[in-house]
This record gives sequence, C-alpha cells and structure tokens, in this order.
Amino acid sequence: MAQSITNLPVGARVKFGRYQVETEEPQPITWVIADKNHAGYPSGAITLLTEGIIDLRAFDAKEPNSSDSNRKSYGNNKYSQSNMVFWLNSRAESDWYKSQNSSDAAPTNEATGNYGTGYDDRPGFLHYFSDEEYGYILSTIQTVVRNTVVDGGGSEVVRGKVFLLSETEVGLGDEVSGTPEGSKLALFTNDASRITKLTAQAYKNTLSTSKPSTQDAPWHWWLRTPNASNSCYVRVVSASGTLTNINAYNGRDGVRPALNLTPDISVSDTTDSEGCYIVYERKAPVIDGKDGDLGTKFGPFRSEE
Repeated sequence: MAQSITNLPVGARVKFGRYQVETEEPQPITWVIADKNHAGYPSGAITLLTEGIIDLRAFDAKEPNSSDSNRKSYGNNKYSQSNMVFWLNSRAESDWYKSQNSSDAAPTNEATGNYGTGYDDRPGFLHYFSDEEYGYILSTIQTVVRNTVVDGGGSEVVRGKVFLLSETEVGLGDEVSGTPEGSKLALFTNDASRITKLTAQAYKNTLSTSKPSTQDAPWHWWLRTPNASNSCYVRVVSASGTLTNINAYNGRDGVRPALNLTPDISVSDTTDSEGCYIVYERKAPVIDGKDGDLGTKFGPFRSEE
C-alpha cells in the first residue's frame, strides 16, 4: 500500500536516491523531512535534509591565482562560485568541474587541505539518482548574503535542485541584519536539533585523515552562508549545534545537503526495518541534460545578483 508523502510529519525519515563515498556500492540515502510547504520554497514542496553527514569534503578549493590573499590560501566563500554547489547539482559520472572565475581551481586533494578528500575526480552528487528520482526534485531559489570584503555585500539569488542550508534556515539568526537568507525550517528548534553525525557509510568509507573518534560522535557541517566580514570563512554548524566558521578549503568538514520534492509522489504506508519510508517510483517525464537547473548560462544553477 502507498500514501502521499504529504501525510508524513516533520522529522519522518525517508529513503530517496543513492550515494557513493569512494568505491563502495552506492547506498540508499536517508533523509529527514525538515519542513512542508516552507515559505519561499516551491508551493507544497516537501523539504528533505540528509539525516546525517553523508561525506567529508571542502566547500571550495584554494585559488592560487586569486588576487585576494585569503582565497589564494584558504578558498572562496562565495556560494554561487563554490565547488560544492556545482558538485551537488551535477549528475555527471566524471568531469563535473568547470572553472567559474579567472582564479577558480578544482577541489583536488592538494587544494583541499591534503585530508584525502579531494573530489574533482568523483561523480556528481546526483549521479546515482534514477531519472524518475531526479524528476521529483524541484528547482529551488536560495538567497545567499555576500561578504563585504571582496564581493560587495548585499545578497545574491542562487537556483538549484540540491543546496546547503543557510544560517537563517537552521535557526541561528541572520548573518547580516536585515538580510535573512530564507526563513527557519520547522525541524530546527534548538542546538540539539542541529547536532548530527556521520552516516555509517561515510564513517566507514571516507578517506579523511581527520574524522570523529567514533561513528556516534557529532561532527560539524557546512552551511551556504559566508562569514560576511571575510573572503574565505564559511559558516558551519558545530558539533554542539552552535554557529562557527571554517576556511572554505577545509576538506574534513561535513556535507549535509537539502532538496525539495514535489508533493504529488507516494511513499510506503509503513516503515522498513530501519524506520524509513520508501519513495515509490513512477514513470516521470525525462528531463534532458545532466545538471541541476538546466537551460541557463550558469550550468547547474542560476546565480542572480
């Protein structure tokens, strides 16, 4: 039997899509419902956030040719030009990386802190999603503040299928007063609600030389929000659920992506042995192309000043 995904409450666990950290068999991704029909997201959308940290990767690589000394040594904190946002929205089996500015650099191991987690040679995040699953994911507009050091302040709009959450959306306030990056998701109520750990898959298969001492230990995870007074620091949720920041090139930080699903899909009416609902596939329209927001000059997403 099946039921509408709209019947599930915030916090319900859902299996959707598959992911591969390194060379292990791709495994189902477990998500939690972070909100339903959230303000500013597509109408009626079901917002999913990975339950745990699915991998340890850098937000953006060092940019040796940058005129900014911080970005030269520590990476770029502008989300719309980050390695992370392009990788998250790619279905490519290889060669997903494309330079986004004159000083952009690929997230090789050497350019991401030598933790063993370079990902320029990995498939795009969406590679192991079926065509049907890909068709269920809605393109979503995200507001992102810009730092005042080299990016001019204010904010920009980014559109993509898969995204990182903002400081505002996880309930940690606004990076810039008067410029919220969306609004708080229902899932987040306090520090404890933001604490998470690596998935068993990520813990077992990551090549990172720095990770939690045990799989049950909490770990920090990336947001899309830059530190507005710096050109390389990116905001992260700490292991204790509070706000901090880390250099963009740091390849040992957690990836916890979000996406929005169309509400007219069905899930199982009971949970599986792991307490998860299963999304039922149906033949959806095939979407041409390989990347997240198609038909724009920006590739896998659109950035609007």
